[in-house]
Amino acid sequence: MSYLGTQPNDVKKNIGLYTPSEILQLEKDGHWGGSLELIQSQTVSGVTTVDFTDIKENIYEVHFLTGTITGNGANRPYLRFFESGTIEDASVYLVAYQQMTIGGSSGNKGAGVTNLDFFVGASEVGESSVASCYIYNAGNSSKFTHQTQEGFMSTVIRGEFGGGVLPQASVVDGFRIQTSSANTITGTIKLFGVKQ
Repeated sequence: MSYLGTQPNDVKKNIGLYTPSEILQLEKDGHWGGSLELIQSQTVSGVTTVDFTDIKENIYEVHFLTGTITGNGANRPYLRFFESGTIEDASVYLVAYQQMTIGGSSGNKGAGVTNLDFFVGASEVGESSVASCYIYNAGNSSKFTHQTQEGFMSTVIRGEFGGGVLPQASVVDGFRIQTSSANTITGTIKLFGVKQ
């Protein structure tokens, strides 16, 4: 396999070895796979929804969403998708999650629901929750958009992992994090595009 070089030898043989300076240049030019581009970071205080509506779905096949929040009451911030600008809030999502607590209890769930899990929860005042998820095929109108998630909650120590899917082929052009009640969240949530 060859790659473009500089004059007078425009094509160089790629033997699979890159120098650190070549890697840095490829990353800078956006050609080194796996690196992240920060699309948007939102720091919020006392809100019930956080929307990401400019997700560059025509550029990135994979998105990475991560955040740290503190709750003010019984809420469980979850994830929904925008389809062509309209939030999908019907009972169409399919999920499969496993949740474990420090006390040894565990549980799983999976059904046609109105949202996907994102933050494990923030069910007590001042409780922290951290989470991350990868979202795949958001901008591809011929594929289902799906996500994998993991998270951890303080106070009542609880961890969760799993995933979900919007089982309809459509263009997903935005993400919403929303609380499960009228209570609010405070924290920072970041959206990245994953370079292929």
